[in-house]
Amino acid sequence: THRIANQVASGAFVAEQILAVTFTDKAAGEMRARLRGLGVEGVRAATFHSAALAQLGFFGKVRDLRVLASKVLPLRWIANSLPAPWKFKPAVDLATEVEWAKNRRLGPDTYLDGLGEHEPPLPPELMQRVFRDYERRKAANGHVDFEDLLETAIRTYEEEPDLLGVVRARYRTFTVDEYQDVNLLQQTLLDLWLGDGDDLCAVGDDFQAIYAFTGATPEHLLGLPGRFPHATVVRLEENYRSTPQVLELANRLVPGLGG
Repeated sequence: THRIANQVASGAFVAEQILAVTFTDKAAGEMRARLRGLGVEGVRAATFHSAALAQLGFFGKVRDLRVLASKVLPLRWIANSLPAPWKFKPAVDLATEVEWAKNRRLGPDTYLDGLGEHEPPLPPELMQRVFRDYERRKAANGHVDFEDLLETAIRTYEEEPDLLGVVRARYRTFTVDEYQDVNLLQQTLLDLWLGDGDDLCAVGDDFQAIYAFTGATPEHLLGLPGRFPHATVVRLEENYRSTPQVLELANRLVPGLGG
């Protein structure tokens, strides 16, 4: 937030040209509050999903949109129709698998080809059937899920570059927090926002990547110096939160984790 405030104070950008993205509404609210405390108003701080929804709404692409709050309930109904013993599989496991696939931009028709070494919670063909039924029921009820918001924004900008040009004219610089938890859907949308630009600040820690089960990967973070060879890499290695005992244990464990 201090870096963003400095962008405004130095005149590098006006506040309305800055988009700051993070992963929860709570974190976005905290970012906005800290910026207000630094005297900065007008910066858009949001999650990827809320930023995509706002942009689609601005272009009139999401009239009467009904966002599905959770995949678990419809998947529970679908799971109840499965043969034993699979009908007793927790619906949250099925929801996680659907998110894993959709965050990799896989649909029911491409799901099996995209599995690789990934182990689904059901036999692959059965999971594909569940995935297809979920998408069918969702559409029939007029719902979209959170992944659909990002996919719709991506397809809109790929098919209507004039609209993407409006977004690029509005937002000239980007900050992404918790970048280690970016997935392919989010990275694809960010790439579209950026275009040929490189005004990007990414903050993250590959050892804190916790959303791999839904398709996130720290490789987007670790690959930034390769994608932007002129980027400045700032390593923040002082810990101001933990006791010496916690740090000693963590520093013994971390070398064994790879990285």
